[in-house]
Amino acid sequence: MRTLAAFASDGLDGLHQSLAPSTTEGTDTTVSVDHVDDPFRLLAILNPMLTSLLDDLAAAAGPSPVRAVLLALLTEDLARTIGRAQIIAAGMLEDSDAHTLKEEPLTQVHRIHTHLNEFIEGEIALPADQRYSPGTKMLFKNGTDVAKDQLHLSHAQAKHRITTRDLLVPRRGFNGATIEPRFGQLATVFHDGTADPQQVANAARRMATLQPGIAAQPNPQETAARVEEQVAESLVARNQSGTGQLFKLIEAQLDAGALERSEAQMEANFGLQYKGKQIRGFIWEICTGVEGHELLTSVSDQLANPHSQFGNPVDVATARAKEPTATAQPELPIPDFADAPDAPAPIPAWAIDPNTPPDQIPVEGFTNIAKTDPGLIELPGPVPLPGESLAEARQREKGRSLLQYFLDSVRRFSDGESDRTLPKPPMLEMIVTIPLDTLIGTSDQPGVTSHNHLVSPGFARKLAATANVIPAVLGTASQPLDLGRKQRFFSRAQRRAMLLRDKGCINPGCTMAAHRCEANHIQPWYLGGETNLSNSALLCPICHASFHAGHFKIVVIDSIPYVLQNRALDPEQRPRRNWIFHPKAAIAA
Repeated sequence: MRTLAAFASDGLDGLHQSLAPSTTEGTDTTVSVDHVDDPFRLLAILNPMLTSLLDDLAAAAGPSPVRAVLLALLTEDLARTIGRAQIIAAGMLEDSDAHTLKEEPLTQVHRIHTHLNEFIEGEIALPADQRYSPGTKMLFKNGTDVAKDQLHLSHAQAKHRITTRDLLVPRRGFNGATIEPRFGQLATVFHDGTADPQQVANAARRMATLQPGIAAQPNPQETAARVEEQVAESLVARNQSGTGQLFKLIEAQLDAGALERSEAQMEANFGLQYKGKQIRGFIWEICTGVEGHELLTSVSDQLANPHSQFGNPVDVATARAKEPTATAQPELPIPDFADAPDAPAPIPAWAIDPNTPPDQIPVEGFTNIAKTDPGLIELPGPVPLPGESLAEARQREKGRSLLQYFLDSVRRFSDGESDRTLPKPPMLEMIVTIPLDTLIGTSDQPGVTSHNHLVSPGFARKLAATANVIPAVLGTASQPLDLGRKQRFFSRAQRRAMLLRDKGCINPGCTMAAHRCEANHIQPWYLGGETNLSNSALLCPICHASFHAGHFKIVVIDSIPYVLQNRALDPEQRPRRNWIFHPKAAIAA
């Protein structure tokens, strides 16, 4: 069977034979024009050929999904080839000292680019190189300036292309020796077209920023090779978001103190502050850390969950009728404020809606956050931060107090015994996954919240001893320890363990968070499957239906569920975890 390279060679030979001989007018040396100009003439004719071909293909594909998919794949290959070529061409501007080119030949090149048909026909040829002498005023400062001006790029875009060339493309040095790319594994991905060249370029630049952290490791070379291998694999198997999450994890592992510094920098800005009134309403701004963010996100998650009853009023009679012990206990009478002198008085009559039922009338102080408890001890005033005035310190402390009150109110609303006539509260739990070595202080691996935010080891250990925070200790294989029991339906503890282990839908690439997923038996219960962690997996409703339709399989390796996609999506047939929630351990060993 002939190779693609052989087909390409024959095609270029056919195009080459169709070209008319090129003139040598305008050159000052005797050269073989076929070997100099003709590759550029071939490249010039490819663009209109591809344009015409793609228009014909789009019309011929019609309603055929097979042809539509193939067209999308082939055009993506073309786009990646062009992206790679743009970076190589930008590097050639730098290597050839294109900034020294004089105005006359540059003008002729633009004329050729405007009248490509004459160039393709051989009626005009490329002009001879004419350079400014050193020390004279030139049109451009350097290759970056040429790319910016001639290609209509921003300075950052032009610089990015040339920097990428240095990182990923081999080139010749000033002495003629070949300089290998800085990141060999990323260069392989860049050149073979298995990933978007722009994403590879961004990854290479980000890899360069990791070098100080890599150099500080006990074995820098081994660490650099391992990190580059992980990034190269991510570029091929994941999208830009997945690779970005992997970089965040790598950065946290390389610099154990980065999370602590980030948390310390954020803490000074915590608070809830009034920002003024606008047309859209009264504006308040909240700034919080990981703990507050997790609480607020949990509330938001449950509000957005269509299966949650959070926020919906509960019918008292219906709720009590459903309780098994409702008939065994007498109903509590509605308090009579006149007969209960120690009870809080109702709010003034003028503040009560006439249609409000007696048992729903708020009492005084219900909404009075300024009311002071006489038993409280007055705390000392705030201590100003460096460069902060006392007034600014008081404002900051006021914001912190408001924020803390809000968070405490959320906790009380969740944990306390609330009136049944009020909307159902959310079941708020902050879950932090902590490696066992981190918990006992022998490792600097960061903890991870249920919403996939990294926390420093010290903060993770602090949260492990905090009320309303559920720490989950992981073994060496990242498996939840001591959770789960056999029954028909998964218990709350088992669901919590699934959340810790899976973090969301296990189907690779699915972004559905755990609170929108369903606990699924891998082997159905009615076929003998047990209700335990090793037979469970979180799947969103859509992926759940796809699983039962046979579109993918789930295999359990070391008590962790992996997805085996069909061959159309994964020709390699390798069991994978969802890299959205597990950026590091995406493929089974």
